[in-house]
Amino acid sequence: MSMASKPSQANASAIQRLWRQAISLIPGLTAKRGLSSQVSDRRGLRAWMVPRRSLPVISVIAVAIVAGALASQFLLPSNEPLPRNNAIWLDRAWTYGGMDGGALNSAIAALSTRGIGKAYAYVSTLGVDGRWVGGMDGGSFMDFRADVAAFVTAVREADEALTLYAWMEIWTSNNEADGYQLDGESLHQNIADFSRLLIDEMGFSGLLLEVKPMFSDNGNLISLIRRVRSAIGLDTPIAIAVSADLTPHNLRTQNVAAIAPGTMWSDDFKKRVMVSADEVVLMLYQSYRQDAREYIDWVAYHVETYVSLLEIATVVYASIPHYDTASAAHNPAIETMSTALDGVKQGLQLLDEDLRSLLTGVAIYADQQLSEADWNVFREQWLLL
Repeated sequence: MSMASKPSQANASAIQRLWRQAISLIPGLTAKRGLSSQVSDRRGLRAWMVPRRSLPVISVIAVAIVAGALASQFLLPSNEPLPRNNAIWLDRAWTYGGMDGGALNSAIAALSTRGIGKAYAYVSTLGVDGRWVGGMDGGSFMDFRADVAAFVTAVREADEALTLYAWMEIWTSNNEADGYQLDGESLHQNIADFSRLLIDEMGFSGLLLEVKPMFSDNGNLISLIRRVRSAIGLDTPIAIAVSADLTPHNLRTQNVAAIAPGTMWSDDFKKRVMVSADEVVLMLYQSYRQDAREYIDWVAYHVETYVSLLEIATVVYASIPHYDTASAAHNPAIETMSTALDGVKQGLQLLDEDLRSLLTGVAIYADQQLSEADWNVFREQWLLL
């Protein structure tokens, strides 16, 4: 959050000081209102007094001083850019959609004015046959590799300060027949090799691994992170898209009939993931909640829990939803960007003041470009707080 864009308590105090200074320039007024002990002294007042005919002029000057100070501080647009502490997910329409060069440049460049400093761009999904899928219709990634490379180049040219991660989807099972596969040595090596390709040859700055479903502790995730780390080196950041707790013990009153009680990661596993990865992105949607108040409390729980468990300098983003596709897990009328932000803010309020800054920012998960009205919501409810 940016604290510099909205008048704070400190700014309010500054306004009061400016008024006191202005009032002190108006003879007699200060003494009458008891705002200056110096002029309340009869001798000091006599020495300080000026002719009555000068009062209107001095009053106008005083008001002008205050008005000018207030205008310069609060009314005139600030030239200071917003801190780029937040992120956004870019789906395949960005990387494979063939967006016109000018439109792509404008869309990417605009992110810098909206507090976005990082983008998770969809690259590929690991297919049933162990091949990496790409394109708009799910073809082979290698058939569309040039499109992704062109996208990376275009992003660099539009905004060289934007940090660009390659977002990969990895399923823990191929299908019901083949069953669980995340424990496969060959699978881990396949992911590690593909990760090296994205960093060394495609030019991405980091990786976002979305391993799913992952509703309970799973040591194979830690092993996978380590294998990818060995392939890309220590200097390239790895982000993990974190599955949210669906039925956490702390929210026992929120019963979800479709989900077994205790469907959550343990505190110990949360810590292990945060220690193994450089960054965690909390996916705060698909909660199955059908009540806005319950959803806000559910979001707040995750923000408070993960920040409280931090032991090292892991980057933490709260990913908030902005998409209309409805499902049993996602009610788009409940899980909105606005209610999610309310939950993030509530979670921060539950933390000690010195812990709140440990949440790096939020990451917007959207299936289409945000409208100006959407960005205004983000600005008013988050950036200007």
